[in-house]
Amino acid sequence: MMQKTGLMLCSIVLLLSVSGLSHAGLAEFERLYGEVLESYWRPAVTIRGVETTVFDYALMTRDARKPGSLFEQALKAIEGVDSTRLQNPNEAKAFWINAYNFAAMRLIVDHYPVDSIRSLSISLIKYPWSKKAIRIGNTRYSLKEIEKDILLGQFNDPRIVFTVSCAAVSCPDRTAKPFSAQMLENPGKGLSLDRSTRTLTLSWILNKDRQLFQSREKGVLDFILPYLDKDTREWLEVNPVEISYFEHDWTLNDLAQAN
Repeated sequence: MMQKTGLMLCSIVLLLSVSGLSHAGLAEFERLYGEVLESYWRPAVTIRGVETTVFDYALMTRDARKPGSLFEQALKAIEGVDSTRLQNPNEAKAFWINAYNFAAMRLIVDHYPVDSIRSLSISLIKYPWSKKAIRIGNTRYSLKEIEKDILLGQFNDPRIVFTVSCAAVSCPDRTAKPFSAQMLENPGKGLSLDRSTRTLTLSWILNKDRQLFQSREKGVLDFILPYLDKDTREWLEVNPVEISYFEHDWTLNDLAQAN
């Protein structure tokens, strides 16, 4: 049975401009990565009670293993990007978000068939985030390095945690286009408010990365309030609630896993 979220969903929108791509390598990667997304992205389905957008990883993997495939071309294109030339902060942020999401897909494709990014086929300790997943320029990066050291470390924007997707059904939904705006708005992922029991259930991401919100007076609640509709925001401002979090499901966001 599909997880219910109650009355409201949390819409957290991070708008990034990716216009004016002045670097040939970056433009080529974005074009090819966009074609990969358009070719294998599929609309939301239900997997283990969670509604989530998915990829047809079986088809993606079959195609990727052919010489000169679209996936192979995208890999070569990102290797040619000179990230030191990304002077515009929004341009750089958008690139590294796309790089993270593409690298996560690459880990799946290289080891498919798997049912989770935490598969033993990818990492014997079930921690794929430390594996060198993609080469950009002359440097190989892990998912952890891209998210923690570059995206969170350099841009100091906690909303970034809602833009990187770890290829699991409980992770932020993916769109059919390269990143320019990412919105968290999905049953079983965003926000559920039960006013009768004064219970606020939030995305597991907000719990995993709670240290990002500790400097706020009310912690994570202060962070989400600006993104809620007026009625919900005003109710939460005057009513104390107990905060809980959705359970995380590491099942792969794969069309083959659909119920």
